[in-house]
Amino acid sequence: MKRRDTAPAAPRIGTLAAIEREDLLADLEWHDLEISHDLASLALDRVEMRGTLCTSASFTAADLRGSRLVDTRFAHCECSGARFDEGSATRVEFRDCRLSGSLFNAGRWADVRFVDCRIDGADFRMLQAERVWFERCNLSLAEFRAASIAGARFIDCDLTGAEFSQARLPDPQLHGSRLDGIRGVDGLQRPVITSDQAIPLAWAVLGTMGVVIDDEGDGS
Repeated sequence: MKRRDTAPAAPRIGTLAAIEREDLLADLEWHDLEISHDLASLALDRVEMRGTLCTSASFTAADLRGSRLVDTRFAHCECSGARFDEGSATRVEFRDCRLSGSLFNAGRWADVRFVDCRIDGADFRMLQAERVWFERCNLSLAEFRAASIAGARFIDCDLTGAEFSQARLPDPQLHGSRLDGIRGVDGLQRPVITSDQAIPLAWAVLGTMGVVIDDEGDGS
């Protein structure tokens, strides 16, 4: 019987209130708000977002270390270089967002979804998570070293050069994803792929074994 992963639970967002930027920054407990402000490069560490919708907001290079995100959706947001290190996320969704070079190190997540996002060069080292799905995302050169993610999916993603050394991702689904130059493939336990992905994944496996391909060798 084909195993079916449980999809991440969607954010639970109810009635939202608008808020002025100065009021937003005066109190970093953001509950049931709609946010579309420019918050680039600000110190927002330990911010708590609950039942919040961020639409076309800018968090570029913002410091959100130790943030707590619950029932929150980011749509069309600019988050490149933002720091979410050591934060928690529960029922969180990113849609059509730019997160190039963002940092998510040592986070604790459950039910998180990225759809149509640019996340190239992002760092997920030591992430502890369950039910995390990436759909149609650019994850080239992303770092998942020592991450542990149960129920991971990478569907139609670009994983070129992504790093999974010392990671633990059991039974990840990789359908339609580009796997060229993927590193630390041993961090993907029993990956589920399609037949046309077998060759690029095989090259990655051979690389971890130290196999050298030499068509011009003389055998001596």
